[in-house]
Amino acid sequence: TYARIQSRLYQITDEAPPELRIATTSFQIGNGLEQQIEQYLSDFPKTKLVIIDTFQKVRDSKSTGGKSGMYAGDYDDVSALKNISDKYGIAVLVVHHVRKLKDVSDPFNEVSGSTGITGAADTNFVLKRSRANETGTLLATGRDIAYQELTLKFDNRSHLWELVERKDMEDIHREEIPKFVFRLVDYISEVKEWRGTATQLITQVNETEVTPNVVTKILARFSSEVFQPQGIEYKTKRTGTSRLIYLKKNDGNDGDDNKYAI
Repeated sequence: TYARIQSRLYQITDEAPPELRIATTSFQIGNGLEQQIEQYLSDFPKTKLVIIDTFQKVRDSKSTGGKSGMYAGDYDDVSALKNISDKYGIAVLVVHHVRKLKDVSDPFNEVSGSTGITGAADTNFVLKRSRANETGTLLATGRDIAYQELTLKFDNRSHLWELVERKDMEDIHREEIPKFVFRLVDYISEVKEWRGTATQLITQVNETEVTPNVVTKILARFSSEVFQPQGIEYKTKRTGTSRLIYLKKNDGNDGDDNKYAI
């Protein structure tokens, strides 16, 4: 029975040494696959991981949409495998394809099918890599893990992916902050106080990447997140002809702050 899993259903047990069992044919979801997996888990109760490669191979393509629609069909198929995972306390890893159409705003929308697939799964991974590049980025998100991006490199000798770098949400968000903000922190920390227009500011710090018309927007957006933790006070005031910017590195003594009002 276990040699007949059409989708290359892999099962790994925690026996010593660990055993890898490969089957090449199977029934489909809703038509006997769940019972096959459960029978296997009964015969090999130390199994910890079941891998299905690929998801589409164990689905009934004729009834994927059905009267209930694509979303319901996708959600039910993934839920059937998740139920086994929850019941037996094992991991079920399902390999699936992504669309050729890219989604810049949310790469997880590139998963082939409806959002019922990613919605039913506890954790989702999307590997983004150009065909000719050995390095790729594995995006990970889920109910039990925070969003993160892992830079991986494929080793052609060992045929394994090696972890190059891991970024969590804080790392990713920090990269989104314009470098101008951090250069400005260094400048104000040195001069202690500065007052003037946006044009004067970028001239003073020799800034070439930011234009005057976006300076105040950047400062307003990141002042509480970057300036305040560094003890830098930020204020702005519009005059008749321009908008004045005031930045001051606080020394912990607020007694003379009034003389710096703008």
